[in-house]
Amino acid sequence: MRHSAARNVINRCLGMLKNRWAILRSPSYYHVQTHNKIVVACCLLHNLIRRENARDPLDDEAKNLVPEPVEEPVEDDPQ
Repeated sequence: MRHSAARNVINRCLGMLKNRWAILRSPSYYHVQTHNKIVVACCLLHNLIRRENARDPLDDEAKNLVPEPVEEPVEDDPQ
């Protein structure tokens, strides 16, 4: 996976978490250790909701967040 593709995946994941949890939308004034625990707790709760709910209301919004695939530029073979 290219760096740019990995970055896109991470940005979409963070966007979904920010969509669900308001505490992640604003700047954090907590200590780094506390903020890390908040992010992990939000991830765990998100995964629990996804696993336990048959229909997640954020699924419809998530479909709008997924960009269309972009073709990678092909480098010319200098011969």
